[in-house]
Amino acid sequence: MKTAQKILLTALTLFNEHGENTVTSVDIAIELDISPGNLYYHFKGKDSLVNALMKMHEQQMQKILSREKLDTLHPEEIMYYLYLLIDSIHVFRFFYRSPADLAEKYPSILRPRQHILSSLNKQLAFLFESLSKRDILIASKADRALMVDLMSLIITQSCQFDELNSHMDSTMQRYHALSLMMVSVLPRLALSDEQKQQLEQMLDSHDFMRDASTPSPLDFA
Repeated sequence: MKTAQKILLTALTLFNEHGENTVTSVDIAIELDISPGNLYYHFKGKDSLVNALMKMHEQQMQKILSREKLDTLHPEEIMYYLYLLIDSIHVFRFFYRSPADLAEKYPSILRPRQHILSSLNKQLAFLFESLSKRDILIASKADRALMVDLMSLIITQSCQFDELNSHMDSTMQRYHALSLMMVSVLPRLALSDEQKQQLEQMLDSHDFMRDASTPSPLDFA
């Protein structure tokens, strides 16, 4: 792995775990066991790091928010796709912690972050409309609009709620977010009681993990 990639992934890990505001460039250099000068050679301070991470996040979400095959999802596949959305945002979750403060400190990230959120909302709206048209999701247009707001809120903010109110690790935070979403979605799916029970059992047992095909930040570095 190239030094620049190592720096970015280390910065991302530290920002996610401790918050961008508490992590310095020196902290990142110490974590990597390199000199601050070596880090500065690749990234001229935290502004440069944060902007590079946002670019990675944009590229990641462009791939995740593709609508290819989205209108052919089977009911049992919806849970997997929602988990994929949660996972993708969670990888860059520091961008959604105290978003107003972060945007004030790094104004250049405001527009791309707004674009990501807008694209996420449109993707969820498209998904729910497609499911409704195929009589898989039982929800009115007004209900679907509220569901989009709710799903977006859970995807972007539930990890912050968990960090404040529980001691869940990163994996459990993802499953908690998915559980919150499925409480709203599952009763509206046109599935048999047996099919719903199977999905609930899979969710409760965490009987699926991040798929090998899920892009990692390295894919976009």
